[in-house]
Amino acid sequence: MDDGGKDSRGWLVFGLTGLVGECLRDACRPDDPPLIAVSRRPHADAARLRWLAGALPALADPPFAPAAVVSLGPLDAFAAWFARSSLAPARVVALGSTSVHAKATSPDAGERAVAAALAAAESRLAAACAARGSALTLLRPTLIYGRGRDRNLSRLVAFARRWRVLPLPRGARGLRQPVHADDVAGAVLRALRSPLPVPGCFDLPGGEALAFDEMARRCLAVAAPGARVLRLPGPVFRLGVALAGRAGAPGEGVLARLRQDQTYDAGPLQAALGLHSRPFRPTAADLSRAAAAQQE
Repeated sequence: MDDGGKDSRGWLVFGLTGLVGECLRDACRPDDPPLIAVSRRPHADAARLRWLAGALPALADPPFAPAAVVSLGPLDAFAAWFARSSLAPARVVALGSTSVHAKATSPDAGERAVAAALAAAESRLAAACAARGSALTLLRPTLIYGRGRDRNLSRLVAFARRWRVLPLPRGARGLRQPVHADDVAGAVLRALRSPLPVPGCFDLPGGEALAFDEMARRCLAVAAPGARVLRLPGPVFRLGVALAGRAGAPGEGVLARLRQDQTYDAGPLQAALGLHSRPFRPTAADLSRAAAAQQE
């Protein structure tokens, strides 16, 4: 089987329109194989980029044999599609999530189901790759941020910019390792560019572990100046959430994890790919889409 690292047939990519996909596209080099990206919406082709219309999991096999297949979106849909496809690329690089660990013992049944679905998708994809001789590199990022497009830290900033405070329970001291989307894209590209495939499952944390409330404070300092973290007793915080009746209000699983450390060993990833993620020093452009647009 052709190695696939520098094959001119191209890399078939799912999720190129997402945050990590945007970073990956910007980081591609002229000597990389061209990208063939799948999207539900039409896009204009560009230099070394061709778009295919379609969506998972119903997408038919493409009319070519890609050198590598890359999944930057939901793992369950990709794993289901790949298991049914007939493709046998030399390399498959896919993003999972450390939620497979963090939510496995959540008090919230829905979150436990998410962790179980991620674990099942990992197993299904690994089995399909093994059966076809495709080397699977599975990367599990922690809390991804960057370019104001994430759905976690940017939402906290948007709330604080509007209300000038960010309420958090006093126990929100669990450790986090936020990882920049550029570093996630960099890990994907390192796996694709490596002279030899890099099979394995790797947690992909950021370069610094810090308490949740300190992470929030740093975000506000650069992207919501003047706003502050308002630490509340747990019962008061819960009451405020209940009275607000906000859609998407944090459930028991989220509140429990605010108190829990979620840290992962970067050593195996560093040994395999030589990647050292940056410490958490966010900029306004990392946490606000408007600021990111002004920077461009």
